[in-house]
Amino acid sequence: MYNNADKGRFMNVYALSQFQFHVTGADDDVEVNLMMKSCSCGVVQLIGIPCPYAGAAAIERGVNLYSLCSLFYIIDSWRNSYKETIYLIGNKDDWIIPDDIKNMVVGVPIDKQVGHPKKPMIGRPRTNCWLSSREKDVKMHKCHRYGGRSHNKSSCKARL
Repeated sequence: MYNNADKGRFMNVYALSQFQFHVTGADDDVEVNLMMKSCSCGVVQLIGIPCPYAGAAAIERGVNLYSLCSLFYIIDSWRNSYKETIYLIGNKDDWIIPDDIKNMVVGVPIDKQVGHPKKPMIGRPRTNCWLSSREKDVKMHKCHRYGGRSHNKSSCKARL
């Protein structure tokens, strides 16, 4: 909400009446009515939070931004919605479900891919650490006969 108000600080606001304003932004001109909590862009009516245009008009008139928000966002509304008793839904065996809904199979959408696509690697992958001038690059050898460390297949002394 405050981001929208910050965007509205740089808009030109022209008062048409005490509660109606004509707000011009970089892209378009909008009519705002603070009494009706409406804007011709439609954002205020759609989500119940002031858009940048309504924020600019509220700043111009000195109106509190919270007064332009919908009642759905007020804490007392949330408390009142859970004030009454919430009853349990009962045993699953007692539910009356139509056969067509019982037999319905819902799968994963075909075009939905899980995870994010991996970036293609270009060139040789880099190692995570760089050796200093005094360090030696020591690689542990692994025997392919029995998996032992510190020697390889050609120097293996194990019996065949």
